[in-house]
Amino acid sequence: MPAVGGLKITKRRTEDISPVNFSINGKPYTVNGEYDLTTSLNDYIREGASLRGTKVMCKEGGCGCCAVTVTKPDPSTGKDTSFSINSCLCPLYSVDGWGITTTEGLGNSRDGFHPIQKRIAEFNGTQCGYCTPGMVMNMYGILQKNATPTEEEIEDQFGGNICRCTGYRPILDAMKSFAKDSTIPGASCIDIEDLKICPRTGKSCEGHGDSSNGSSANGSSANGSSANGSADSVGFLVKTGGKSWYRPQTLKNLVRILQTNKGAQVRLVHGNTASGIFKNEGPFDVFVDLHDIKELYKIEVSANSVRFGAGLSISALIDALQERAGDKGYSYFNGIASHLLKIGNVLVRNAGSWAGNLMIKNAHPDFPSDVFTPMEAAGAKIFVLDSKDGSVKSHTLTSLALNLDMTGKIITSIELFKQLDKYRFRSYKVMPRSQNAHAYVNAAFRVTIEPTKFQVLGKPSLVYGGIDKKTIHATKTEEFLTGKTLTDPAVLRGALDSLKSELNPEYEAVLASVEFRRNLAVSLFYKFILNICESKTSSVQSGGVPLERPPSKGERDFPEQKAEWPLKQPMPKIAAPFQASGEAEFINDMPSSSKELSGAFVLTSVGRGTIDHIDPSEALLMPGVFDFITAKDVVENNTMPNIPGMQFLPEELFCSGDVKYSGQSVGFVIAESQTLADAAADKVKVTYKDVRPAIVTIEDAIREESYHANPFVDHKNGEPEDALGNASRKLKGECRQSGLYHFYMENNVALAVPAEDRLDVYSSCQGTDLVHAGVAMALDKPLNYFNVYTPRVGGAFGGKALSSIPVAAAVAVGAYKHNRPVKSNVSLSTSMRMNGKRPPLWAKYEVGFDDSGKINVISFEIYINAGYSANFAVIYHEIMTHLDEGYHVPNWRVKIILCKTNKAPGHPMRGPGPYPAGFLIESVLENVAKALGKVAADVKEVNLYKEGQTDILGHELKDCTIGKLWQQLRQSSEFDKRRAGVDTFNKANRWKKRGITMTPVKYGFFYMGAGFTVDVAIYSRDGTVTVSQGGVEMGQGLYTKVLQAVASTLGIPLSMVRMRHVNSHVSPNNTVSGGSVSSEHAVQSAFNCCEILNERLAPFRTKHPDYDWKNLVEVANISGTDLSAKHKWVPKKHDGPGMFHYFSYSAAVTEVELDVLTGESQIRRVDILFDCGESLNPTIDIGQIEGAYLMGVGGFMFEELKYDAETGGVLNDGTWEYKPPLAKDVPIDWRVKLLAEAHNPLGIRGSKASGEPPIALSSGVYYSLKQAMEAASLDVTGSGDFQKSVAPLTVERLRLGCGFNIDKMTL
Repeated sequence: MPAVGGLKITKRRTEDISPVNFSINGKPYTVNGEYDLTTSLNDYIREGASLRGTKVMCKEGGCGCCAVTVTKPDPSTGKDTSFSINSCLCPLYSVDGWGITTTEGLGNSRDGFHPIQKRIAEFNGTQCGYCTPGMVMNMYGILQKNATPTEEEIEDQFGGNICRCTGYRPILDAMKSFAKDSTIPGASCIDIEDLKICPRTGKSCEGHGDSSNGSSANGSSANGSSANGSADSVGFLVKTGGKSWYRPQTLKNLVRILQTNKGAQVRLVHGNTASGIFKNEGPFDVFVDLHDIKELYKIEVSANSVRFGAGLSISALIDALQERAGDKGYSYFNGIASHLLKIGNVLVRNAGSWAGNLMIKNAHPDFPSDVFTPMEAAGAKIFVLDSKDGSVKSHTLTSLALNLDMTGKIITSIELFKQLDKYRFRSYKVMPRSQNAHAYVNAAFRVTIEPTKFQVLGKPSLVYGGIDKKTIHATKTEEFLTGKTLTDPAVLRGALDSLKSELNPEYEAVLASVEFRRNLAVSLFYKFILNICESKTSSVQSGGVPLERPPSKGERDFPEQKAEWPLKQPMPKIAAPFQASGEAEFINDMPSSSKELSGAFVLTSVGRGTIDHIDPSEALLMPGVFDFITAKDVVENNTMPNIPGMQFLPEELFCSGDVKYSGQSVGFVIAESQTLADAAADKVKVTYKDVRPAIVTIEDAIREESYHANPFVDHKNGEPEDALGNASRKLKGECRQSGLYHFYMENNVALAVPAEDRLDVYSSCQGTDLVHAGVAMALDKPLNYFNVYTPRVGGAFGGKALSSIPVAAAVAVGAYKHNRPVKSNVSLSTSMRMNGKRPPLWAKYEVGFDDSGKINVISFEIYINAGYSANFAVIYHEIMTHLDEGYHVPNWRVKIILCKTNKAPGHPMRGPGPYPAGFLIESVLENVAKALGKVAADVKEVNLYKEGQTDILGHELKDCTIGKLWQQLRQSSEFDKRRAGVDTFNKANRWKKRGITMTPVKYGFFYMGAGFTVDVAIYSRDGTVTVSQGGVEMGQGLYTKVLQAVASTLGIPLSMVRMRHVNSHVSPNNTVSGGSVSSEHAVQSAFNCCEILNERLAPFRTKHPDYDWKNLVEVANISGTDLSAKHKWVPKKHDGPGMFHYFSYSAAVTEVELDVLTGESQIRRVDILFDCGESLNPTIDIGQIEGAYLMGVGGFMFEELKYDAETGGVLNDGTWEYKPPLAKDVPIDWRVKLLAEAHNPLGIRGSKASGEPPIALSSGVYYSLKQAMEAASLDVTGSGDFQKSVAPLTVERLRLGCGFNIDKMTL
């Protein structure tokens, strides 16, 4: 039988089995041991129950797309409790007695959508839609706990859900519209009846009673009745495949289990959330589920302490602490609770227990546990049960972390003690982004002080995490502070010096630098002192408090073109409610056949060498593994296809011997399930010879003189050498930008299905034409042997233009070879290691200017880390073509050097050239302004393009709106007033700084490629219409815009038109969807199709003027008129110099605030004014603007790929270390407006594209932060010089850039 998740047992079972009973959306399910014990709930929901609305992506608990709501008995009360969790981490065998609700259980198109599904659709909170079911189920869980939350409570609990498309603004608006304090138009609290969907029946129910009705018979129900639930039972559930799963109900039974299985590899299971971090632990022989042990849920209050049971989830512990924080002596509970709220995300906190978090610290002492650090500082004790003799003993947390052997033991409770009023407790966690990230450094400090003299009474507790494996307490500093007066300057200085001396962080490549972590640790203690002591200096007081972030808000404004509706009508995507309900089908959601196999890639682990031997024998011996495909299976055409019009050098599908980079595909394992294929791929052994250190960085390439043959000549405008020689002022600078990963939510996935005379290939790609060519080459078959389909894509951003080809080729080879369907859902880790990414760059520049700031000449030398192949060099050329952005510079010299390294080739990523170009040119302008002592916006304004000027490529700029935009935005945003306010704030605050800047963008669009074929069919019986076309819907709203165009041109309601998905037969030879212009391509082809049809219908309209649409097409059909039309619009090439058909213009004002002591920052406000022409759909275009802008923010603040210095392998290949922005990283105040009266005579119906330009605007975040950082540096070090521009400006870089000076750390 095919596997579901893990390996499915096919032999006759003679082992004892107790069934696992649960329900999904009210339907009962039973598992009798036929699945591997490592199978996840997500695997079962999707494959066993065939409910594909619940998605899968990271399998780490880091993205939230797999969220479901569970209803289970609370062992302490016997009542049902409901909350949301990550189904990818939840073991299937742990859900005995649970009710599971997925988005399908809330609502659908047939029975009616749930209010949450409706709201997120109506608010345009979906784009690609892959994350949407997870968003819905997270919100459903929030409302189950509290039906009337506040906006702040809602926003705080979306830290576990990643959206790469929308910028979160519409999602947050939709969800906060349920808040009791919401002022959002259309807001209303949830009707309580909409929360009474019984997870056991799927129907409306009255409240939450006990769980005995319909729950498991294995003792997990509230009444405990079960043949297996007696006091003498060990709670045995299932033994299968030589492994055992137990679910004891008492500690006594637990002891018996541990004694019986002494010597076995035992896994204690509660939330299983650690498996998202430490994926390679095990294998385990025995799993012990702790959910039903009631003793572990007790909260015991004594005269001087409170003990909390180890079974409490982190969320439950937070609630319990907050509930008791008002009791005398326990006010510090609020501080601990606040710290615990920073652990992971709400989905993780709901599932994971606090004791499990401590056990991670026990197993991995370097883990910066956010339970351990505050609890240790607070002086907590834990109680541990030893199965050897059944004894329970108390231990310190320090012993747990350093030397306590927990084999055969379990934490049962933790004890916190009542404290005096003189007790001061504070804790801190500094992490790469605002939510859902592990700490760079965390710290908690406890001190008892004499309140008037601030004298330390007794020994304080200074606890740190993130330093090294052994450091817990700053013991020397604790001893130094004992009995001292904290307000004594000498004492403060001595403590800071002591900390700097005794804290020596351990170096690790993937972690932040030693210098940063040491400085941060010292700064956190200073922040603590500022907080608890009374500073006499107002300028330092703000250093003692964290950044204050209110709930975010947004405004959107656009002109309306009602005369052309439904074209240009603002509306969400047509598919939005179907995405919310899970009915929108992605390729990985397609029903599996009984014969379907799955595949996984095997990758190289060295970056430079030769494959000596590949040994798949261990993998092939695994039951359910069928085959291992290598280059030998595609020996005739083991290469990637060319893009039409571009001549590629060969890039292999599978490495044939010469290793180009670490992460290169070696082969493809085929097995019964995706989980099994992934596991088998890890068993394939590859050995190498002639291994040499990889060329990883640009510096490596320069040292080795490793370059690609450069396809670009140096670009020159004017006389740059003479202009530099004659410049009255000039300066030099340099910029560095890290590589980035696309991080689309739907993994690369493909399915190949053999048919009678063909192979049907389904690919999550950006263009069927390239995939079509790729599979044909791999199998050496003619193109007409294949049908290629792309129903929809869950995000791409350029990352599925080429990276989809090897996946489709691999499944095609496997399907053809075995004559069975083969699917591959490539894991996040594999994708991040294997696929091309946005390449890093290093640029040096020299600029000549005058005293007014007017720039006359710029010379750039740009080194690009192109990887082992420069086939996609066009993306580097785009840097040059957009380097001017919004600025007129008469003289240019641009030299691009392509470095050849042992990395995956650089691939296009949203705004492939303009995004780095904006970063580079803004550095020049900001640097010039700094040198002149001028406001950067004033210098930029002096250099803005004017109507009729010529740009860097020679285009004469007509209808240039950049000056108009700039002036309107400068006034509407109150930039000058706010700029003065920033200066005032910075003068008044040493440890908080703000920055504000303006950025312009001129973005060139060209209609690339061969265009898209559109086919429009009218059905004469009822007049309805279907459309098929070649543009791929990736979330950009292409389908909706095309349908609006068709409905508008034919003069029929939009409800009468439906889209059919892309396929290579109806729309062959299409270009790649990308460059922001795909919607325009498809819309114009659709217009032309409809005009053809209108011409055919014109005689019948004349003859029957009173006929409605239905009667009109009926009579036309009867007369033999063809009611279908097919057209492919191919735009004319741009005439004259340059290459672009038209330009869009935009500008942004960005204001930020920086915590100098920690490096943490937030975006206070962003104003964007965008020239979208006459938007084809303002709702969709503003969604594109917000999404692109926030993606750019990620690259400038958080996201940075890290590579192994020897092999070039990607080190941060998952959600644990790679951090895209989250909901609380959006601007607190975000205002987006489309320019009025902006008809574009060169665009489609006066419109302009919107998908990519705003990503270049986001450089304003970088440079406003840089301004704040340099203002801090001036205060701290005395130097406010313009620093090198290095992106991203992570928390680490910001803190280091501010400088570190203990002399300035005063009261």
